[in-house]
Amino acid sequence: MVPIPRSPIAHNESPARSSELAHEARTLATVQRHLLPLLFLMYMAILLVRANVGLAALQMNQELGFSATVFGLGAGIFIIGYSPFAVPSNLIIARIGARRWLAPILMVSGVLGSAMMLVRSPATFYGLRFCLGVAEAGFFPGVIYYLGQWMPAAHRARSTALFMAAIPVTGVVSGGLASALLGLQGRLGLAGWQWLFLVEGAPAVLLGVIVLFGLTDDPIRARWLQPEERAWLVEHLRRDGAAISRPQVQTLRVALADGTVWQLGLLALLVMTSAHAYGLWSPQLIKGMSHLNDAQVSLITSLIAVTSVLGMLITSAHSDGQRERYLHIAVPAFLVAIGWFLGARVSSGLVGVVALALVSLGVNSHYGPFWSQTGSLLAGRARAGGIALIGALGSLGGFVGPNLIGRIKDGTGDYRVAYLLLGLMAAGAGVLALRLKRAARPR
Repeated sequence: MVPIPRSPIAHNESPARSSELAHEARTLATVQRHLLPLLFLMYMAILLVRANVGLAALQMNQELGFSATVFGLGAGIFIIGYSPFAVPSNLIIARIGARRWLAPILMVSGVLGSAMMLVRSPATFYGLRFCLGVAEAGFFPGVIYYLGQWMPAAHRARSTALFMAAIPVTGVVSGGLASALLGLQGRLGLAGWQWLFLVEGAPAVLLGVIVLFGLTDDPIRARWLQPEERAWLVEHLRRDGAAISRPQVQTLRVALADGTVWQLGLLALLVMTSAHAYGLWSPQLIKGMSHLNDAQVSLITSLIAVTSVLGMLITSAHSDGQRERYLHIAVPAFLVAIGWFLGARVSSGLVGVVALALVSLGVNSHYGPFWSQTGSLLAGRARAGGIALIGALGSLGGFVGPNLIGRIKDGTGDYRVAYLLLGLMAAGAGVLALRLKRAARPR
């Protein structure tokens, strides 16, 4: 776990203050140690199921005769199933608890992920991706809501980043794993891409069983917390709830109509369009610009992911230390824009790969500050619904991004126009973050 830094205090702090800070650090470290490893593995399993189609496409598209448009639509149609169910799913987790809702999400997602090995036509490709989107709709907003039930707002960006570090780390793991599984071409009569889907669905099913029996719903039920730790945590979470930045937004209906919530949703959409475009197309983009083999492409994507992990942890720790969110969202968004614009100008060789690395670094670095900010705006059912709405709007980028690249590639013969459009969207997200920062200043 990343150590919890102490708050800035005077050199001659009182013994009582020193004891309070030590108690705070010990309590938060205990929570991180018990929750984050499991949440991290859960997200890795979900991401393997969701995004392995990008690496499978290195073989699948050619074997099944899928065009760039067919692949882009199939990859993106996941979101058509995902978005409408995000809000109701998060309201369910707020009602019945994380353990009883996240467990079936994991198990069903794993089964559907393995079933992707049965794809033989565009119709089955589209259908399974749609069902997978429906199954996974409640996972990410549910975990963000769940973290808010455990981590005080001042420490939430680091915890969110540690959970979401699963995104680039999965990129590291999936690259090497995919290389091995794609190499099983012909074993037991299965293609390499079929082995990829079959094997990578299994961890989600296994973790679903573990979650059902091992996840703690809230601090009150945490037997692994000492009584004084539990009391400290419950009190600080209560204070956070009393000090939310938008106290007038207390009901679900008002939250779903709130302008700031919708602006954050738009910001998420603009950045997540780049995230999904990179996540699903980067193996093919890197292979096309470098003429490397599949194993070498997997290695490059893994190295980019390592850099992204470092960037997101550093950015989130700095955001918590400075008690600032919007600027830590804007700067990574502008970095994403620079990466796409650079890639549009130099779309081959080492510079082209570096451009894609900047996109990955910027996307991942914004996650911790962004999602900690969304969880600090609202409380209760309003928070569950608001987080889910923002996540649902952001998830639409999973349809826009892959389709944008696929259709423009088929229509123009290259990716440059798509790069420019993605860069403009990311720059718009940076501008919107700065606008929200100005609007949030006390008057």
